[in-house]
Amino acid sequence: MEQISASDQKAFDLLFERYRNRLFVYLIKVTKSKETSEEIVLDVFLKIWQGRTLLSEVDNFEAFLFRIARNKALDFLRWAQKRPLVQMEIWSRIQDTPAAAQTDNRILLQHAEAAIHYAVKQLSPQRKAVFLLSREHGLTYEEIATRMHISPHTVRNHLAASLQFIRNHLSSNGEMLLSLLF
Repeated sequence: MEQISASDQKAFDLLFERYRNRLFVYLIKVTKSKETSEEIVLDVFLKIWQGRTLLSEVDNFEAFLFRIARNKALDFLRWAQKRPLVQMEIWSRIQDTPAAAQTDNRILLQHAEAAIHYAVKQLSPQRKAVFLLSREHGLTYEEIATRMHISPHTVRNHLAASLQFIRNHLSSNGEMLLSLLF
């Protein structure tokens, strides 16, 4: 990192070679597009190079790298959300996924549900109740507030804190993709 911070191109090339494929595999699962994933990988490393002078301040480079990739993927998904043709293309790619990959996806979904369920069990009783009423029963803030005899503002705060706790729990347990999806 120190060499890259000092603008050493060879050190940067080694870093690129070390992480390029792992980042690509991670991104293709999110974007469902090889071309988009390749672009995002290049964007991520461009961002790393442009901010290279700050690399010495990064404690966990791998987590930092995947966080940048996650943010870039989210930017892409937000962009795609506004474009129906892109959405149809992504949906088409998801549908064309081979049966083995669909089985893998089902297993991942079951794993995700179990990880989220475990995290929800760790919440305080009131936050857990707010989360379940919102996410499993589909109640509005006002309906939850009335049912629990608290203000809608308190409901919002409990839900926000619950979601943050669950995301942190998933991220800290190596469930980066799950926390992204959640």
